[in-house]
Formats: sequence, C-alpha cells, structure tokens
Amino acid sequence: MTPRRPIRVLLVDDHAMVREGTAAILADVPDIEVVGASGDAAAAERACRRLAPDVCLLDFRIPGGGPPLARRLAHIAPATRVLVVSAYGKRDYVRSMRDAGVRGYVLKDLDTAGLADAVRAIHAGGTVFHEFHESEAHAADGRLAVEPLTMRELDVLRLVAEGASNREAATMLGVSAKTVEAHLSSVYGKLRVRSRTEAVVRAVRDGIINVDGSSADL
Repeated sequence: MTPRRPIRVLLVDDHAMVREGTAAILADVPDIEVVGASGDAAAAERACRRLAPDVCLLDFRIPGGGPPLARRLAHIAPATRVLVVSAYGKRDYVRSMRDAGVRGYVLKDLDTAGLADAVRAIHAGGTVFHEFHESEAHAADGRLAVEPLTMRELDVLRLVAEGASNREAATMLGVSAKTVEAHLSSVYGKLRVRSRTEAVVRAVRDGIINVDGSSADL
C-alpha cells in the first residue's frame, strides 16, 4: 500500500519566533509537513503561487492581511485551504474571514493536537469555526484573555524565549532550578500550553512578551 503523503502546510505570521515555534511544534506531527513560512502578505502570495500548499495557516493581523489577503490567496491557489489561527476572537473578525472564503478560524491557544486536528479537518474538506464567547474568554481588545503572569514568571519566560535552559535561567535569576521549573509550570497552566516552545509561541502571539523577549503591556 502506498503511504499517504503528509499534508503540506504554509505558515503565514509576521513574527519570526512564532513561525519557527509553530514549525517546531508541527515537526513532531508525522502526517503534517511545513513546506514554507512567510512573514507578510506579499510573501504569502508568492509562496502560495510557488508551493501550492494543501493548507495555509494564516495569522489574522499580519500587515496587508485580513479578508483581502484571504480572497487573493483563493484566487492564486484555489486548491489551498486557508485556516486562520489568531489571538483575536471577535465575532466580526471571524465573520469577515468566513465571508472571505476561509475554511476555518481558531484561536492560538490550541495545543499541538488541537491544531493538527484542525489542519486535518480543513484538508479533508471540512470547516472548523470555534464558538467564541467574548464576554468570558477575551479581553476588551479581542485578545484571548489569560491570567496575568507575575513579574518573576515573565522573567523566566523572557529567558526561555532567549534560549536559556532551566539551569541557566536559575543562575541568572539567583534562584534554584526547581524554582524555575515551578515558575514554568505555572506559566504553562496560565497560558494553557504543554511545553516551553508552545509557551513562547503563545506569549509572542498574544503580546505578553515582545519578539526581543521583553515583556509587553497586558
């Protein structure tokens, strides 16, 4: 029996760390292959034209993005199914992208299994539009709301984003490695993730830390 080829995925996000983190997460999923990554609308159009991916994971708020980009991608690569993966769950955002022809819209708090399942569903011809309850699940600007991180948790997350190991972070902060592990465990719970990579990706996507690793206003 001929093995089924992996689902070919293009990542479109204006944060390099998010693109790299998402690619690293999906690298562990055997039936999904990341074939390219783009950081802006023009690059996304070129990549879709050149690669004709099965699924495009599209950040809602990249420069030049939104519904107009979704419509252009549909024209450039009609066989490519677009799945919006966003930190913003406002109903008008979802509605505008659905009207533009995307096949799904999910929030960026999905774990690896949830994201992989959404990609598979879109590839199989289905649609995935999560129900959002803004009054309970989102901040005033539409970002997914999370329990605020403490200053020390932000310090640990910043060092992790810079590539520090637990032991290295402990040395820089003047605490024990077990204390760093405890802070990371708390961060995982608050951000609803399971790994260091997912924590950094989520924090950058939601503006909790900036790309350079510094904390952002919550």
